[in-house]
Amino acid sequence: MKIRLYTFFFVVSISGFLFGQDKNFYPANHEYFDYMGRVDLSDSGYVRYDWPGVRVRFRFTGRELNLHFSGGERNYFDLVVDGKHLGVFHAPKDTVLEINGLKGQGPHRVEFIKRTEGEMGEVRFSGVKLSSKGQLLPWLEVSERRIEFIGNSITCGYGAEAKSRDEDFDPRTENVLKSYASIVANAFGADYHVVAHSGLGVVRNYGDPQKVSVNLATMPQRYSRTLDMDDIKKWDFSSWKPDAVIINLGTNDFSTEPHPDKVIFQRTYEKLLLQIREVYGPTVSLFCLVGPMVNEPCFTYVKEVVENYKVLYNDPKVCFIGIPTELLNDHEDLGADWHPSYKGHQKIANFIIPIMSNFLQWQY
Repeated sequence: MKIRLYTFFFVVSISGFLFGQDKNFYPANHEYFDYMGRVDLSDSGYVRYDWPGVRVRFRFTGRELNLHFSGGERNYFDLVVDGKHLGVFHAPKDTVLEINGLKGQGPHRVEFIKRTEGEMGEVRFSGVKLSSKGQLLPWLEVSERRIEFIGNSITCGYGAEAKSRDEDFDPRTENVLKSYASIVANAFGADYHVVAHSGLGVVRNYGDPQKVSVNLATMPQRYSRTLDMDDIKKWDFSSWKPDAVIINLGTNDFSTEPHPDKVIFQRTYEKLLLQIREVYGPTVSLFCLVGPMVNEPCFTYVKEVVENYKVLYNDPKVCFIGIPTELLNDHEDLGADWHPSYKGHQKIANFIIPIMSNFLQWQY
């Protein structure tokens, strides 16, 4: 089997026009493509997305495939075909990823997955070209379980593949597939969306000299966006409803000083819970995580919010999970900039999974 990358310098609108003349080219808006994660389907020539973990899934017959996309300046992608990881790819310009020599005529299963977060760039997926006898087929493996993750760098898998806590951030070592979010979802066999951005908090972003951030949108302010870095296009919450929402926020609010005022932090956190309830309804379970990169006062503040919320709104489907900082050791459990490594994320997931299993009555 051979894999090649070809980079072009024409614009997507022109390439989209050319592809449209080829009966063996299937555009990104074809009904047989399955998108896991938030994507913008409004353009006829391509599908846009930037949140971490978004994946394009489809099946096809034939032994060769050309995948057309523009990857963004700092994005990296995993390609999985028939359950086998075929490599990590970086393609900042309009690119054709050519795969030849697959074993047998299939059907083959393809997953093209964004490893990196929104700040690394926007992706534009144009579609795929198959061989003359190849056919695109619908994706069949859609799970009945769904989880949404809202978080920061920990949820993004920031530095998860770095070899040392002393390494600086590099998009090549960020991998949401090795974050606790992906590990938890995979343990339950769930489809999942990741709405996360490094350095952001509930009311105060990392290193902000003010108690409340005003120059850069916080995670609650981004929650309604289709794309992380686009504040115009709003997400249609009716298009995908999770069974559970996991929130891991607060680390950046309290990792540096000045800390936000307790009342403002708790009020904003409660508003986020109310917003989630409004868009998803009363049946969705909410898990409010804290840790493992922060301790007090964040633990107490979030736990109080959860306890008060449950009583005030008569809502039993909310659960607090405090992940202790001592869960991770200071060496092999840490990746870049003292963030969890893949091993650290496995420990976090193993801490969370039994609690979720008991609360949701899900086997794993």
